[in-house]
Amino acid sequence: MTPHSPGTDQIDTLLQIGFVAAAIVVVAINVALLYAVRRNRARRGVAPRPAGSSRGGQLRVGAALTAFAAVIFILGVIFTGKARETPESGSAGLAAAKSKPLTIKATGQQWLWRYDYPNGAFSYYKLVVPVDTAVELELLSTDVVHTWNVPDLSGKRDAVPGKTNKVVFLTDEEGEYGGQSATLSGQAYGAMRTAVEVVSPQAYEEFVKQQRADINSAQDRVVGLIENGEVP
Repeated sequence: MTPHSPGTDQIDTLLQIGFVAAAIVVVAINVALLYAVRRNRARRGVAPRPAGSSRGGQLRVGAALTAFAAVIFILGVIFTGKARETPESGSAGLAAAKSKPLTIKATGQQWLWRYDYPNGAFSYYKLVVPVDTAVELELLSTDVVHTWNVPDLSGKRDAVPGKTNKVVFLTDEEGEYGGQSATLSGQAYGAMRTAVEVVSPQAYEEFVKQQRADINSAQDRVVGLIENGEVP
């Protein structure tokens, strides 16, 4: 995972903390075992010593483990809280999203994502957003549970039928970021992928404007064909 959003920075830091904590525990356990074996092993002419420890030693070990667990817990609370904070759009972001995030509806269905933009435009598979802009996705589902999963931008979030979940992210660099399904939603769930294309605010506004114009043109064309009797 390469973090490109404030929330994913915190998640990545938590993963690194967890890895370091696990490594410390594994090393400490193995060092303690080796020390115990070396200290209590039998030698020529000397019987092995029974393993044991004093009450004071047990208390010191217990206190150390408690302090270690407390530190991990506190760090987890701190970084999880920061990851859940709503980022604010930067100076290079979309002007219309300075006071509140840009809201886009993301609807999961078997087996693709549809994105509805504020101006009435929509797109399938690819979500286009402006750089340095807080984006709030409203996640919905038309059938079963789907998971919106773009690791470089956000943690996993579920789209549940009859419920609206939200995910907020802010991307610091233009480019394209891929995602794939993380919840079994049927036979073709493995092919249910998505992409987030991050562009400049100007390019985003041009995209949604052109997308809306193309949709209106296509709808007008269909209506014209029906009215002329060319479509039954």
